[in-house]
Amino acid sequence: MMIQNCWEYMNCGRDGNNGQEACPAKTETRAHRLNRGTNGGRVCWAVEGTRCYGKVQGTYAEKVMICSECEFRRVVQDEEWPSFWLVYMKS
Repeated sequence: MMIQNCWEYMNCGRDGNNGQEACPAKTETRAHRLNRGTNGGRVCWAVEGTRCYGKVQGTYAEKVMICSECEFRRVVQDEEWPSFWLVYMKS
């Protein structure tokens, strides 16, 4: 099984390699390696400003409900259980 980051799994085009601005999850270095991801790629639900379902999302508090139903989050939780990280501490 190949571990994927959100931009790979969701195929959103915001990986920074196609002329579009990279997703905040891809550049969030404080979350690097959480849930075995690159930067915030496997805790995207906790990263502010990600684009999901074609729309830029807000803060964790603003998007917690939509992200709780996200297929990618469920995949990560299943792959990482019992070491799953729901959130990370910003410094």
